Amino acid sequence: MILVSACLAGFNTRYDGTNCCHPEIIKLVAAGKAIPLCTEQLGGLPTPRPAIGFINGDGIALIKGEKGVSAIGLDGNDYSENLLNGANEVLRIAKMRHIKKAILKEGSPSCGVLKAWVNSQKTEGCGVTTAILKANGIEVESIDL
Repeated sequence: MILVSACLAGFNTRYDGTNCCHPEIIKLVAAGKAIPLCTEQLGGLPTPRPAIGFINGDGIALIKGEKGVSAIGLDGNDYSENLLNGANEVLRIAKMRHIKKAILKEGSPSCGVLKAWVNSQKTEGCGVTTAILKANGIEVESIDL
């Protein structure tokens, strides 16, 4: 069993209410081999919601509590706690199901594996959920459409 970003499985969970449907992910879910989750929804955020980016660091810096790092929406609100709460819920599900792998959507403030929006630029870094899963020994891969 693996975890997958719900948007990759065709669920309209992205910040703008759309999805990033990926045929291979849909096949995994349909076969009962993957669990689709939206970490941002699990953190209490609605869909649609403002696009969120990091200030002064990425998801790793946020979970470490580094000074000045936050996840700010285009509406100016701080969504750091929502992202942290959602990532912790995903981790709880992963531990409950003994999951060792996740396939997540690249570029997301939660799910980004190699890239994150930091100070309004897409740069090397990762999202909060990726950081928490990796810190707990779960392999994380990305899909960038």
